[in-house]
Amino acid sequence: MVAHRRAGKTVAMCADLVIGMLECSLPRPQAAYLAPFREQAKKVAWSYLKELTRDFWVKDPNESELKIVMRAHTGEEATIYVGGADSPDSLRGLYLDAVVLDEVGDMRPTAWYSVLRPALSDRQGWAIFAGTPRGKNLFWNLREEARLNPRTHILLELPASKTQILPAEELDAARAQMTEESYEIEYECSFDAAIPGAYWAKDIGRAYEEGRVAKFELDREFPVHFVADLGYTDSCAWWGWQETPDGLRVVEHYERDNEPIAHYVEWLKRRPYKVGQVWLPHDAKAKSLQTGRSIMEQFLKSGITPRLVPELSLQDGIEAARQILPHCWFDEGACYEGIEHLRGYMREWDERSQTFRNRPKHDQHSHSADAFRYLSLCAKPVTKKTGPRDTIQGAAVRNLHSFALNDIWDTAPQKSQRIG
Repeated sequence: MVAHRRAGKTVAMCADLVIGMLECSLPRPQAAYLAPFREQAKKVAWSYLKELTRDFWVKDPNESELKIVMRAHTGEEATIYVGGADSPDSLRGLYLDAVVLDEVGDMRPTAWYSVLRPALSDRQGWAIFAGTPRGKNLFWNLREEARLNPRTHILLELPASKTQILPAEELDAARAQMTEESYEIEYECSFDAAIPGAYWAKDIGRAYEEGRVAKFELDREFPVHFVADLGYTDSCAWWGWQETPDGLRVVEHYERDNEPIAHYVEWLKRRPYKVGQVWLPHDAKAKSLQTGRSIMEQFLKSGITPRLVPELSLQDGIEAARQILPHCWFDEGACYEGIEHLRGYMREWDERSQTFRNRPKHDQHSHSADAFRYLSLCAKPVTKKTGPRDTIQGAAVRNLHSFALNDIWDTAPQKSQRIG
């Protein structure tokens, strides 16, 4: 469900969830409503769900766990959970008959693919994805999946110009007060409008337009260099690239949660090609209180000699990435999720001043974006933008003949005009 603001999608989805639990024929059915964050889910949907289920309560709703236990038409107890997609691991181990994901564009893809999708499998459950566009991210992918598979999916696209839920004068007032891009996103459900506050969305869009995001074969003649944004409890993101006469071929993106450093060391060693230089951020020098060793030392012990990313301010790193993006060629198959993280990387919005802050928003896009900032500081400078099919010989020929015929004439020996 791609719906404009104030279309009533949350109430509709809550009603669907309750009806689904009342009519479920399986024993002890369970469902979940998830927003990007738990507090957001509590503010948006908790009161709706309590009102809709009041006549069916087995006991009073659990306000601390945000859990409602109700009596289904079969006589079975049915449970509805309310939570945030920022901690999907809290739902691991649960089976689900139904799940609602609200504002999917602000969620990490792993919440759906790694936790919620498997939870629906044994009960053959269903899911509703809803929200307003936030660029071409997880929500866009799911919308495309629904659009291309009408036999298994239902796609509802509800722009304000068609639903007529909001008065025409209200839409006119909103259009007059908002930027055209913001209006197209919030009210007309446009995925193609630029993302307000995004750092690199236009650069990524230009890469698609110029054909620099496609399926490119890895060139075995060049090593693949790697750079990481490392953490343990947070995501760890890696980018791999080749430095060729064509520019930078970005051929790998890898991101995982809650894995030890040994996992990434083994992942690097399993690469089926020559691994070049490995770069780590400066905090890799810090020693862990648990092990007494730094991440740098752990890599050295494994036989990998890493280098440290040059130190530069956050804003300078963002600008460096902006300068290098026009010279990057992305393998879409290997880097699709990473590309979408780059597209969604944006500044924080200050509600009080109604302006974007001069710092990035920390969300699901941050780690891959930080790793790409490091890539821009580690990669060799690119002086000429060329195509991926240009050869070294072709580039040399162009450089040798970068002058005009008049230049040759001017440098030729001059004959005397005198008649001897």
